Amino acid sequence: MSIKVMDKVWDRYPEGGGELNLALKLADYADDDGTHIFPSIETMAVKTRQSERAVQYQIKRMLKRGWLILVANQGGGRGRAREYRINPDWIKGADLAPISAGKKDADSAPNSKGANGDEKGATDGVKGANDDAKGCKAFAPDSSGTTKEPSENRQARPAPRVALHRELRNLELPEAIPADVWAMWCEHREEKAKDAPWTRGAAAVSIKKLLKLAAAGQSPEVTVDEAVLRGWTGLFPVKADAATTASGGAVAPTDWWKSESGYIARGAQLGVDRSKFQYFEQFKAKVCKLAGPGEWMEDLLRTVGRESEERYEALYAYFNDIPRDKNGNTEAA
Repeated sequence: MSIKVMDKVWDRYPEGGGELNLALKLADYADDDGTHIFPSIETMAVKTRQSERAVQYQIKRMLKRGWLILVANQGGGRGRAREYRINPDWIKGADLAPISAGKKDADSAPNSKGANGDEKGATDGVKGANDDAKGCKAFAPDSSGTTKEPSENRQARPAPRVALHRELRNLELPEAIPADVWAMWCEHREEKAKDAPWTRGAAAVSIKKLLKLAAAGQSPEVTVDEAVLRGWTGLFPVKADAATTASGGAVAPTDWWKSESGYIARGAQLGVDRSKFQYFEQFKAKVCKLAGPGEWMEDLLRTVGRESEERYEALYAYFNDIPRDKNGNTEAA
């Protein structure tokens, strides 16, 4: 998730409504340089509350405009998700040229003298394409629609990510959790948000976990200090990892969580039978939980967090023994 790119979309994307929501969601999936976007049309439709057809149309407009660039797998298809990136010139400050009214004739031809009654070009530019005296770069316009002024396109919308982070920092805390400790945890999680979404649900679970560990005798200060020091996105009891070796003498590699065979070997050490789990992801979560806090939990949480915020919160709750509501999954495994 890129907060930087999302902020630029809020401030500068020229369309509103569903297309703005889609641009925000694409930015949410992107790295800070606008790369590594692998959108599923179905997921984008659900996230932006639109039909799949509308999302396909909007992506086509973004590509024509030059805001979005197709990087790989142009044909798409099952198992071959398209990869996009947001135009790096736009991220650096270049503007999009306004969309024309739709006539493909001399009245709408760009940059020809007199085409729009302007002595210096079709775009009202004194020295550039977008009324910018210094000649700000613009992308080719898309003639498939009409652009309204940004002020007219702004509709009711959720607070941007930066506002959400501010809200989470200022939550009303139980007396057992010092404000400075919570501020440190919020700052740490904001920096880790790309790997593990920092949401209202994740904040609520964090507070429950801090209280649970405090009741068990581990202060919030110790819990947060250990998590920040080790770069964790979860809060765990501070204890050494005790490797339990099964009677069969299975030996797991030191980086067992990085391969399927490593998981199976570690599961054998911990007495976890792979055959009892329908899905390998369930087996992995069980092994990680029994292994206790460590890089393995962080790695699995990062992987799940890239796929779904809901699955991340469910797995986090499972690792931390936090009860979920009736509609939730108490065991993400």
